[in-house]
Amino acid sequence: MMIFKSHFYIYAFLSSIIMLIGCADNDMPIKDKEEKPPITDEENPPLSPNENTEVALFNILNLNYPGLATVKALHEAGDATTALKELLAYYRNIKNPNVTSDPPSDVERGYADYAIDEYRFYVNDNYLEDKILKKPYSLQNSDKTINWKFTPKGADNEYQKQLHRHNWMPLQGKSYQESHDEKYMLSWKEVYTDWIAKHPLPEGSPDKFKWYQLQVSTRIMGQTELFEYFKSSPNFTSEWLSFFLIHFAEHADYLSQYKYAGGNNILLSQAVALVFAGTLFPELKNASQWQKTGYDIINDQTSKLFLDDGMTNDLSLHYHIGILDGLYDLKRLLLQNEVPENLLSPNLNEVLLKAAKVVMHFTYPSYFTKNSKDCTPAFNDSWVKTRSVLNKNFKKYREMFPEDSEFEYMSTYGKSGTCPSTQIKTFPSSGFYVLRSGWDPQSTVLIHSNNVSLKLGDSSHNQLDNGTFELYRNGRNFFPDSGVCAYMAEDNEKIMELRRWFRQTKAHNTMVLGKTTDHEETGTENINKAAGTLLLFEEKDEYQLIVTENQGYNNFKHRRSIFYVKQPQDFFVLVDEGFGTATGYAKLYFHLCDGKSVDNVLLDKEEFGAHTTFDNSNNLLIRTFGEASRNLIFKEFDGRISYQTDRKYEHRKSYAVVMRKPDNNPVRYITVLYPVDSATSPVIKGQFVNTGNEDKVSVNVTINKKLYNLSYSLNKRR
Repeated sequence: MMIFKSHFYIYAFLSSIIMLIGCADNDMPIKDKEEKPPITDEENPPLSPNENTEVALFNILNLNYPGLATVKALHEAGDATTALKELLAYYRNIKNPNVTSDPPSDVERGYADYAIDEYRFYVNDNYLEDKILKKPYSLQNSDKTINWKFTPKGADNEYQKQLHRHNWMPLQGKSYQESHDEKYMLSWKEVYTDWIAKHPLPEGSPDKFKWYQLQVSTRIMGQTELFEYFKSSPNFTSEWLSFFLIHFAEHADYLSQYKYAGGNNILLSQAVALVFAGTLFPELKNASQWQKTGYDIINDQTSKLFLDDGMTNDLSLHYHIGILDGLYDLKRLLLQNEVPENLLSPNLNEVLLKAAKVVMHFTYPSYFTKNSKDCTPAFNDSWVKTRSVLNKNFKKYREMFPEDSEFEYMSTYGKSGTCPSTQIKTFPSSGFYVLRSGWDPQSTVLIHSNNVSLKLGDSSHNQLDNGTFELYRNGRNFFPDSGVCAYMAEDNEKIMELRRWFRQTKAHNTMVLGKTTDHEETGTENINKAAGTLLLFEEKDEYQLIVTENQGYNNFKHRRSIFYVKQPQDFFVLVDEGFGTATGYAKLYFHLCDGKSVDNVLLDKEEFGAHTTFDNSNNLLIRTFGEASRNLIFKEFDGRISYQTDRKYEHRKSYAVVMRKPDNNPVRYITVLYPVDSATSPVIKGQFVNTGNEDKVSVNVTINKKLYNLSYSLNKRR
């Protein structure tokens, strides 16, 4: 019995491990096209494969696989030509019920066409010669050959890495499926043959570019798409089938041989690609070995890649969503191909459920507003997710867990199902904490990041930001993370300087330790540890409370207590304390709104704070207080924000409140974040009731003469 082969589109998942590619959806009807005779190889011949494909192909085929009896008989009779034609007919007759017939968007179709025009190969949206026209750079040499070594001026390493993932090829396949225009098929044949000729299989371990594991994984996934899109083409000849299968197997064998040593999302992408290769091409001799290698990696990585609280160990929501999506697609692949599910770890479902809940609780209420574009925080190497992207994922989570009414609520935009809880959500293994008033668009959400990670190098996706937070209220993020701006480029110091600026501790809403009152050079005030801990959390009628701590420096510890006061009006009180033998200056940094809102943020130097002046009565007043015996210093800071990796950023309003630490005594701040219609009305005061006790906090906050006493004792910790 022939098993139907299924294919799901996780090629985009593998690309999104490094960069989420956001192409606009397009629902416009396809215009009628004038019928033209198909272009053929004879009219536009591609480069010819320079190996004996017949011999090589039959060496990698399992001719005893069900359905290949005729192919085997012809081969044994010495009729290789007819055997290859029969093999192509076999593949064309296999129906794939899961390949979507959705047409490409205008942008995707444009990238498919640009790849034919002077070899303008789409890498990702950060590397475009013309961003308005969505026009990629040309790789065409003066002699009209392809320059695979091309890198745009000023680009980082990611351009060459992602160039060799062949991201434009599946877009040509989608365009062929829509139009049946043979120019796409011929372009693929020409370019892929040229790439193979110039980048043969290396004899040793992978490099960082052409045969790096993630590049190979992504090419494999793209090729499974391309095979389905193009196999009906008259230019998909039996000779091309041989060439394709030989190099597909070559890719999978190589990927199976060299496991990525880092043990993170790259290794998982490798495993998923191997399972797909073995499942979708079981006729190849090594298919079962590819599958087994993939399963073994997945089962081993399930407990390593995901922390106990459900977050992936890269601590980036961006990569977390991509990894979760890949595992979802993998499970569907196995189900459709009747592969026994017991090949995967029995606790995978529990892991996936926790991981999906992470995405849900990290979702801002703007998700419930049409056309929203910033529905998630951007901690670490992350990019904010749009409403439509999140909804596609919530629909998948609902499919995975049909009995979960919270995913029903999220996938239907609240039309049915159960609204998720508004209680404190703690993710102590990764170090994230969520305080929330509700899920409607006017609600308030504060997400606090105090990560636990051993990875702090430039290549880590975890930034040096322990203690930071974002605050969303009524459709506005008042303290968005600074972002990413640039990826790794070890040989380009200017790009590395940009990356380090956005990764540094003082680029976040947290406390740093410095030697002077000034903003020192990039990196000189960075924390050197990321071992955030949860000390206490409390749910009361009057307020919610979380208390976290991080020993960011060898001799200086930052503790942040966040009170979310809910009655009669909700507001936040942050108590920041610095303990240790260190001397110098404790600096409390705040970075307000995005670059488009610079004129709506006013710094209040004399009040050690700031306020916003938006005209929709949705504003925030910030005031910071120290102990009576300590002098505060206000320092304006040149803030930046960037949610791309194109090395471009916007300026925004930022500042630090600075306090001298001359000895072993602690430094302590009170900061009030108070929502207002306008900043002229409230009078805010804050003072410590107790002084310098590491086990207790008690503060009085007065707002328009109303007194709030907020306190806790760590003896009551949970």
